[in-house]
Formats: sequence, C-alpha cells, structure tokens
Amino acid sequence: MLPDGVEYFSLIPDLFKGKFFEARELNFFALLFETYIHSYDFFKNIVFEQDFELKNEITQKIKRFFNAPLREFIDFNGNANYEKHPILKKLYAEVLALENDLRITIQKVSKNDLYSSRLQMENYDIINDRYVLAIKSDSYNSEVGPIISRSQSGMTLFVEPFEVREKSNRRVFLLSEIESTILKLTIELSKVIHQYSQEFRVISQWVQELDWLNTKATYSTKLGLSKPKLTNHFQFEMNGLFHPLIKNPVRNNLILDKTHLGLVISGPNTGGKTVALKSLTLSILFVHLGLFVPANNSLIFPVKDLFYFSHDHQNLSEGLSSFASEAKYYLELLQNLGSNNLIVIDEIFNSTSSEEASALAISFLEEIHNRSTSKIILSTHHQVLKTFMHARGDYVSAHVGFDFETNRPTYKLILGEPGSSLAFKIFENLSAKYGLQTQISINAKTLLDQKHVTYESLLQELSQKKIDLDKLLTNNRTLQNELRNQKASMDGILFLEREKILSDYTKKIHLIFDQAESLLTEVKNGEQISRKGLQKNIVDIKAGLNKEIPQKKTHSDNDQKYAHFKPISFEDIQINMLVFSVNIKKNVKVVQLNIRKKEIQIQHGALSVWAMADSLRWPSGSKPSTPSVKINIERVVKGDIEIDCRGMRLDEFQKTCNQAIDEVYSGEIPFVTIIHGHGDGILKNWLRSTLRKDHKDLRWENIEGNDGCTKIFS
Repeated sequence: MLPDGVEYFSLIPDLFKGKFFEARELNFFALLFETYIHSYDFFKNIVFEQDFELKNEITQKIKRFFNAPLREFIDFNGNANYEKHPILKKLYAEVLALENDLRITIQKVSKNDLYSSRLQMENYDIINDRYVLAIKSDSYNSEVGPIISRSQSGMTLFVEPFEVREKSNRRVFLLSEIESTILKLTIELSKVIHQYSQEFRVISQWVQELDWLNTKATYSTKLGLSKPKLTNHFQFEMNGLFHPLIKNPVRNNLILDKTHLGLVISGPNTGGKTVALKSLTLSILFVHLGLFVPANNSLIFPVKDLFYFSHDHQNLSEGLSSFASEAKYYLELLQNLGSNNLIVIDEIFNSTSSEEASALAISFLEEIHNRSTSKIILSTHHQVLKTFMHARGDYVSAHVGFDFETNRPTYKLILGEPGSSLAFKIFENLSAKYGLQTQISINAKTLLDQKHVTYESLLQELSQKKIDLDKLLTNNRTLQNELRNQKASMDGILFLEREKILSDYTKKIHLIFDQAESLLTEVKNGEQISRKGLQKNIVDIKAGLNKEIPQKKTHSDNDQKYAHFKPISFEDIQINMLVFSVNIKKNVKVVQLNIRKKEIQIQHGALSVWAMADSLRWPSGSKPSTPSVKINIERVVKGDIEIDCRGMRLDEFQKTCNQAIDEVYSGEIPFVTIIHGHGDGILKNWLRSTLRKDHKDLRWENIEGNDGCTKIFS
C-alpha cells in the first residue's frame, strides 16, 4: 500500500536531478513498482489516454537490481529489517547481544554500595546512546563516572558508570557501522533507479490514473449513483433523477426525446425547478468526468458543449443591470454556439416585464434553433412563454407540483402540461397563516386581464386534480396490497389449522400402531391364549385405524408453483431462523429440530406444526448462503501495565508500544506506563510524536513530573 499523502509523488522530478534517496523514499519507489506489477495486467484493457506498458526485460531488471535488494533490509512500511540482510544481520545481532549485556551490567552496578545510596531514582536511563544512572548532585564525585547530562533543575546528574563505558563505546561503533552500511546501500540503489527514471515516471502516472479511477468509483458508490447508458441520438431520459447533495431527495423522471427541441418547466417558486435543472446539468458533467449519474437509470447523449445560465446576472463593475447583463450573456452564447449543444436556463428574462420577456425569449429560442441543432431546457413563470411553447408542440411542457392541504411544494416534476405560478394562492395562504385579512389578492386579480386569471386558475385546478388523482391511485395500490396480504395470511392460517388436526390424527395413528406391535409381541411370547380374545383385539385395532386416518391432500401443485424458491436441506436449517413454507405460502420461524426423524417444528403466530424439509424453502427475498469459513484467531495478550523499554532498539520499542496501545484500546488493560528514559532520546520522541499524530483519542502524561516515562490511558 502506498503511503498516505501526495508529497511522495514530488520525488519523481528528483529522479532526473540525480538525488540520492533515503530508505523511506526508496521504499516509495518500490511500492510504486510493486503496485504496477500487481495491477497492470488486470487493468491494462481499460482505455487510457497514454500507453503505460513497459517492456518485460525492463521490469525484470528493476525487480532484480532494485526491489529485491531493497526488500532485504527495508519492509513494506519503510522500516529497517536488519535480520534479512547478510551484513546488517551480523552487526545487528552483535548490537542486541551487547545491549542485553549492558542492561544486566548497569542493573548490577546500581546495586553496589558506591551507587545505591547516591541514586535519585532506582532505574537506569539511556541518554545520547549512553547507559546512565541518575545521581543526586550533592552526593556526586568522580569515582562514580563521567557526567553525561543534567536535569533542568540541576538536582540530578546522569552519570555513566566506568563498568559500562567500554561496552557503550563498542555499541556506538556498531550503530555507526549499521548506519554507514545502510547509507552505502541506499546510494547504490539510488543509482539504479536513476537509470530507470523514465520508467518510474510512467509507473507513477499509471498509479495516479488508478487512484483517480478509484476516487470516481468510491464517489459514485457513496452517493448512490448509477451507470448511464450513452446514446448517439440527441435525447435524455432520466428515471429517478435526484440531486446528489440533497439529503433524502425527491426522485423525478425527466424525458426529452429526440423529436422535441426542448423542455419548459413552470410552477411555483421553491417547487424544485432549479433543483431539476441542476440535477440534469450535473448528470451531463458527470458523464464527461467519467462518473456515474444521480438517477436510478438513464439514457444520455454526451453533448459537445453545455451552457448553464442561472438567476440574477447583474454586473455592477460594468454598470449593467440584471436584464442588460443577461442579454449580454445570451448574445455571447449565439457567437459561441456550436452543434449539438445543451443550453440550460433558469428563469429566462426574469428581470423584465412578463410580456416583453416572453416575446424576447420566444424569438431568442427560435434564433438558437436556426443557428444550430442544440436543445434547450429552461424554467419560467411567464404565462405567454409557457403557453406559446406548449401550443407549438415541439417543446415538452412540465411543471412542479404543490400540495394545497399542507401549503407546501411536492418537489415532483410532472410532465405533459404547464403549471400555474400560484402567486395569488400562495399569497392568500400566507395572509391567513399570519392572521391578516386583506383585499390585496382580490384587488390584484381585478387589475389583470380576465383571460390571464382564468388561464392561471385552470392550470391551478388541473395541477390540484392531478395531485388528488396520484394520491387516490397510491391509496388504491396500498389497499390492494393489504387485501392481497390478508388473503395470503388467512390461507396460511387455515392451512396451519388443517396441519394441526392432521398432526393430532397422526399421533393417534402412531398410538394404534404401537398397540398392534404390542399385540404381536404378546402373540409371539404366547401371552395371548384365547383365540377369541385375540380376534377381538385385532378388530378393535382395525376399527380405530379406519376411524382416525384422514385423507391428506397432495401438494404437487404447491411444489410446482414454488419451484423457483431454492430448496433447503435439513442440515442448513437452524433454530430461530426464518424459512419459507410451501404449504403456508409465508415465511415461518423454526422452533425445534428433531434430528432423529429429520422433522422441523415451524411456527406462525400462535400455531405451530411439524414439517419435513422438502416442504420448506429458503426464505423469500434471500438466496442460499454459501458454506461459511470459520477462522480462529488466537491473540496473545501480555497485560503488562508497566513496561521498561530502556535500551531497546527503535523497532523493538515500536512493536512493544503498539501492542500495549492496542490492549489499552481494547480495554484489556486500563492504562500502561512505558519507561523510555529522560532527555531527548529517540524512543521518547517517537512515542510522543506517534501519540499526538495517530492516537489523538488517547490521553497520556508523565508521572509526577518524571519525564522518563509516559502513562497512556483511554
């Protein structure tokens, strides 16, 4: 996995500058190469703008002379792994042995009379790669060893005992040898990748292309987008269209076929006209970006150019009014207009009088169609415009709905006819809401032409009737489904009643069979001496048998009817699971299993009955599950709440700390105290930097001012 962040990709230009890279930077190039090797064959058939294929002999050389040597001492996380490299392994083994010897030696030294009475604290520490003891400053003399460091208060001196000085010198020498060896290795490996700088640039571009594809796929999945179907015909058909940034959006259908020049959407303000236009516009843009679209399914023509014009176009810097600025944009559109463009206009010419705006808009649309084969989708309140375009027949009319009972828009897009702006109705409802009885709307109507008022009233009435019809159809469908479910439920209950009676009869028959077997045993054992008595017993058994046996109906029709349900075996059935009963025609619950007889007791409501597996199926709406694979993972928990890490190598310290932090996270221990030593050592710096960066939800502190240890708790 590549490291997080894009800063590593800035290393690609450094290849051409001859820069020598550190181990973590070389690891980035190795991860790039490994990503390419493992992904190219799988994704190479995707159409890209450039060719990313590298010759096999090149990739083999990079693998042989760069990746393989690097992986001998650097793991996939960029950490040094000395034990794999032949030279580093020997040096590292000697360091580990020497560090273990140093820990034992200094612990023994601290208990000597020379040191024990002088110690500020019992534990040793590591400062500047030297093993030291904390000595009280007022009890120090040169016999205990040289001073390596002092505390900020000056009350504590960190002294290196003479007994460990030579071993510490040897340890420092070995560490410098390890660093020198790694430096030589990284220089040689840097020279190798310099030779293949062009190839690594191609690999980097390939990985970034895959990352972009992954980003688009993740975005499409997260927003619930669907794959569009592209067409060569200039048309759009969106089913379940929605705006991807609106929570719980209303989904609409939008259709503009190849025989119509455009679509006009009318209706009240805040009814969803702008959202519908933006949703379609985003869908077109998403197609050009290689994304899925916000719809259940869609048929889209990928237009060459897309123009979108929204509300107020006022331009104060150029001294243009809203109308003048809008007209300027439309004239610029005519200059840049090409073929097969989609033009989306929200509230065309909304900043001037309705009659003038309608006339200008109609003429403007005709000019566009005279110049190109473009299609236009627009919203408007202008009555003349929406009426004229609807009457022409070459534009699709649509409007957004309004619920007069709740005084709220429905946000549903209704195709087929224009809609009223509902200005008078909305004004009257708001007046009543605020308790104001006025003559404003009545007086306003008298000022308008009666034809205008009548037309708007008819549109309003038509819109309301369509909403009422949709509600009636929805209620009828709901009622029909409820009646169908009730009928199926009653059929199931009746069958359960029959099955219960049959079960009682079966038990009685089994009892008669038991009597017959008992009588046979008595005859064999000579216990039945009287022939007359034997004959009477046989007659009684036959009479009981003829009386109790019912005629059970066959279920061949049911078996054929529900053949599309997947059969379920007895071994797959578990207690409390749901199964589908062919006889009851419903999902039922499994109550008990009789393994010997291979019978299943099923329950529906208050009734239960025993059934065979061949009368059951996998529950409706599901598929048989594949056999599960159980993986047992055994985790070792240390449970230490105090860990002395002084003298550890960084990699050993990191593993120890990470395991302890995991146990704090999981609640297996309430806290952990990690002793890492005073000063500015690498262990303390790494631990606290990691806690600040990667574990912000954990709290940590030093104990009573002791900076040589860190207590971590959740």
